[in-house]
Amino acid sequence: MTIEIADRLIKLRKKNGYSQEELADKLGLSRQAVSKWERAEASPDTDNLICLAKLYGVSLDELLSTDEDIDTIVKEQVKVDEKSKEENKDSSITLEDDDGSKVVIKGSHMEVLDKDGHIIKKKPKDKFLLWLDTVDGILSGVALITYIFLGAFLGMWAYAWIFFFVPEIICSFIRAIHKRNANNVNMAFISLFVFFLVCLFLPQYIPTMSKSLWHPMWTVFLAIPLYHSVVGSINKALGKKDEDDKIVKE
Repeated sequence: MTIEIADRLIKLRKKNGYSQEELADKLGLSRQAVSKWERAEASPDTDNLICLAKLYGVSLDELLSTDEDIDTIVKEQVKVDEKSKEENKDSSITLEDDDGSKVVIKGSHMEVLDKDGHIIKKKPKDKFLLWLDTVDGILSGVALITYIFLGAFLGMWAYAWIFFFVPEIICSFIRAIHKRNANNVNMAFISLFVFFLVCLFLPQYIPTMSKSLWHPMWTVFLAIPLYHSVVGSINKALGKKDEDDKIVKE
């Protein structure tokens, strides 16, 4: 928008007795939007131009007429765009946490700072782990095919579902080896698999095996907190941290 048209908008607004806030309310906009029009930093869209013309009782030609040539209009618009970009670049919003860390938003860019002002960011996910997620999905598909096969040909529909635990168990061991952290072993899945294997699956196909193991076998679940407690203590003694909790300082 040219300076000439912006000045005309100011004069028409004042002539009709509107403040910027009142005009913004009538148009359903913010006062800042009206202010930008009048500073030639932005242009009203077609709908708003029509509303302004009707509100002020003038035609669109009267509202938008200008004596400036095309080159001047283009140059002014380029200056306005560059000024707007520069203001957006310099402006920033800072959010501070209780521990002194900050999040600084500059335009479309965001930075996370620790209490000492260092830029920090989460460590990007390991490509190997992304590949492992794919393998996990493939193994889950294999488990499904195995379940259907065992159910259809051996009538094991009621019991073979426990093999759905296997893909995650295998991948959790691989994940633990890759990260060199035994805490990544999925003990919950292992405990469930062992519990149902011993209490539900094996007694159906091993006649000599007792079918009343549900009560003593529940103790297998005690392995979950015990395992992670021991591994956590060892990791703490060795000064290890989970890979997902690491940050990179710049």
